[in-house]
Amino acid sequence: MKNRNIYSKLGALLLLIGLLNSCTEVIDVNVPNGRARLVVDASIKWQKGTTGKAQTINLRKSTAFFDRSPDVPVTGASVTVTKENDGSIFVFADQNNGSYTATDFVPELNASYTLKILYNGNSYTATEALIAAPVINRVEQTIEGSDGDEEIVLQVFFDDPGAVKNYYLGEFTPSNPPLPSLAVISDKFSDGNENYIENDNENNVAGVTVGINVYGISQRYYDYLNILIQQSGSDEGGPFPIIPVQLKGNCTNVNDSNEEVLGYFRLGEFDTTSYRVN
Repeated sequence: MKNRNIYSKLGALLLLIGLLNSCTEVIDVNVPNGRARLVVDASIKWQKGTTGKAQTINLRKSTAFFDRSPDVPVTGASVTVTKENDGSIFVFADQNNGSYTATDFVPELNASYTLKILYNGNSYTATEALIAAPVINRVEQTIEGSDGDEEIVLQVFFDDPGAVKNYYLGEFTPSNPPLPSLAVISDKFSDGNENYIENDNENNVAGVTVGINVYGISQRYYDYLNILIQQSGSDEGGPFPIIPVQLKGNCTNVNDSNEEVLGYFRLGEFDTTSYRVN
């Protein structure tokens, strides 16, 4: 009887060791991959006080989920932007690295522009208006949090025009390292008054200089960015969180409306400044 107990305990111990060892094994996750998608990074940015003639549009192809290589640059496409009120067409020349550039672009506030991309026998298009930006009044820093969990927050103040709905994008680029973070707001509760957009990046530490751009953006782009910021800032759900909302840009395939095109075409004037954190 004692031998049986010993063998039973030994068997249980070996089984337990086997289970523990199995926990350290690498599990290959089979993630189904769809076809490569066109990624459109088409941001027409017009800094106050400049001509805005030089502009760049970037095109890429998406890669597989576990692919360590960056997105594949798209070359050989035809890229144009048309200003709808006078029919002016601006040709963006292929730089053979995924970038397409123009040096004669003419920005006009509140004018509508249409992006057209011809690639692989398909036509992709999107239309947006060029939105005005406010003038930055000042930048202030405050402290949020307590008990050793404090964080420096930057607030960028500007005047909001009254009697019209306005939407704003703040782009904050610290020098340590230069990785930009975004914030968006509307004037829903501050129409016609001084407004501010803030940044609570953990890289905001004493001695760091933060480059700040404030853009005027459309309501549709505001909604797009709002979802993007919320999803990219969420760390819940483990290594494979489920995206609660499918994020769709404004670019569509004229030949195949079911094709999912990633990215966004937008135009915006911006004011810029920098601030050294104290």
